[in-house]
Amino acid sequence: MKKTTKGALAAGGAAVLLMGGAGTLAFWTADADVEGIAATAGELKIINDTCADADWVFDSGEDEASKVWEAGDLIVPGDTLTKTCSFEVQATGEHLRANLDVTDPTRGGSLTGTNLTIDDSFQIDGTDVADGVITEANDGDVVDASITITFLGTAGNGTQTQNVTLSDFGFSLTQVHS
Repeated sequence: MKKTTKGALAAGGAAVLLMGGAGTLAFWTADADVEGIAATAGELKIINDTCADADWVFDSGEDEASKVWEAGDLIVPGDTLTKTCSFEVQATGEHLRANLDVTDPTRGGSLTGTNLTIDDSFQIDGTDVADGVITEANDGDVVDASITITFLGTAGNGTQTQNVTLSDFGFSLTQVHS
């Protein structure tokens, strides 16, 4: 037999098998109903904050303790300026967890960031907020927050008469989920 004849017979046989099985192929199926869900999202907010109206205050380690910083006041190495304020946390949702933080300020001026540090602290009812993390258990809690800017005592003579502008500070709550 020729190769073309063998090929034609094979193709024809395959077609017959396919056609003959077309009506007999069956799949068994089963299904089950799944109950739907209606869900509402929780929320994460900072409300009732006093931060915009709070003053920056010089460190209390000097003779004039806790002097309010005023425009034109000059800072020297070792100075700290602290702003303390409060805000309420709205945190609703099952297993909600969020990080409290200070947003990075916009920096300007010639005094470099290597001579300044910015630190934050958060307390609820006089207790430090562990790792800056709040949960839905903190819903309605008032957070006492502080931002502290330190002009490092190690700043050299090259920092004299330099200036810095730090603006657009803020506090943030960022939801984390892991």
